[in-house]
Amino acid sequence: MEKLLRISALFVVMLIFWMPVRPTANIHAQEPTLDTNSVNDIEIKTIFHFREAKETITTFKVFDTLSSGFDRTKGANFMLEGVVGGDRPVLYKAIDTTFYLGKNVQHEFSEFDVDIILHRGEQPYRQFTYSDCQINNYNVFTEFDKEETFSLKTKFAIVDKIEFQCRGFALVNPTYEKTLEDQ
Repeated sequence: MEKLLRISALFVVMLIFWMPVRPTANIHAQEPTLDTNSVNDIEIKTIFHFREAKETITTFKVFDTLSSGFDRTKGANFMLEGVVGGDRPVLYKAIDTTFYLGKNVQHEFSEFDVDIILHRGEQPYRQFTYSDCQINNYNVFTEFDKEETFSLKTKFAIVDKIEFQCRGFALVNPTYEKTLEDQ
């Protein structure tokens, strides 16, 4: 009987050491899983402030500062790319008007402001605010996988590529501002 008690005690001790340690409190809140196609679920929200109207577009997938970055000798230029869609009628009107009248003619779309917000869900991480912008270039191209698209494994994407030239530029850091508010 004593031998059975020792074996049982040894078995209980072994179970205690082999059991995985589970934290009793969750230190960091679990962030919700989002359905996006970008790393870390970061999305681009673009807000155009035209004289005629304000337009918010959330379907651009590529944002590029075109190497203007911190170089103050270059203009504040940027580029957006996204699949052609019906969510940007005012921007398309601005592109058309700029094409027909030219970049040097004053019209209702000749100068506008743009906010580019990089966010995850409702949490903004970075914001680029451009002012006094004009459309510098507009192209449409087809994006495809040269091997898979023609065999019907993937689809063709018809993409807008729009380049902007702006006179003003400001950086906004919403995450840092929230940190200051929380303190």
